[in-house]
Amino acid sequence: MAEIRYPNYKTGQEESIDFIVLNLGYVQLLRDWGNKDISSPFARIYYVRRGNAMLHLPQGDIQVKPGCMYMVPNYVPHSYECQRGFGFYYLFVFQRIRRQADIFDRYEFPIEVPSSEATRQLFSSYCHLYPQLHLPVHDATAFDSHPAFREYAHAFSRMEFYERMQLHGLVAIVFSYFMKGARPRVISTDMRIARLVDYVQQHIADSISIDELADIACLTKPYLIRMFRNSLGTTPLQYIIRKKVQKAQALLLDTDQSVAAIAQSVGMQDASYFIRLFRKNLGVTPQEYRQKLIG
Repeated sequence: MAEIRYPNYKTGQEESIDFIVLNLGYVQLLRDWGNKDISSPFARIYYVRRGNAMLHLPQGDIQVKPGCMYMVPNYVPHSYECQRGFGFYYLFVFQRIRRQADIFDRYEFPIEVPSSEATRQLFSSYCHLYPQLHLPVHDATAFDSHPAFREYAHAFSRMEFYERMQLHGLVAIVFSYFMKGARPRVISTDMRIARLVDYVQQHIADSISIDELADIACLTKPYLIRMFRNSLGTTPLQYIIRKKVQKAQALLLDTDQSVAAIAQSVGMQDASYFIRLFRKNLGVTPQEYRQKLIG
């Protein structure tokens, strides 16, 4: 492990950077690229050097600009279109499975941040240090659905401790640009929401009821539902389902467990129901999703 912890005096909480670095490299496109409906359990960070591209996100479209960095958090559905000649560095990082809210749950990060030549040199140096982390780049589909993400995750765990420290240093520096403009979400400021969110994470393998959450927060069910809608933009039930599906996505990438075993790991004893729920949320079955990620 090479987890890095930082006290955050603004929120009074301790933040941690505990990512597995899956991939790192540079791409200069020889043809137009594009891909749709991407949703992965790892975060994607890009430093754009040259050219034109459009990033499509739930909150709107972004015309990317050279000299800026962009981050797509884990589990965020997105699409993109890139023109020939577009050049960018990429960094894919997977946050270890935790029993509490992760950094993307606690903060809303800016999608775009200005960068500098020093950052470009940092990416360039790390690309030369770790060529084994480069992805095949002959087309967009191979780039996004490369069948070795689990192998990269396991390779990271086998690296020397100093190598993992170096890569965590890169992640910490890059994340600091985004953290500068990050806004704490409600769970960082409202301890009732924080307690409930952590409870869901800690009991993701159980069948969690709204009554149970209401009792923990000492709230009536109608008030709990209103609080979730106002704070998180969703109902408690929808939030629980979303977190169970996200946990399943992570397990499909990071483990060899069967679909039935993963269903049980997220508190669903009926594998058929789990498969239907997974497909409803992501448009593919768990097996199809795993096939896209690891082959």
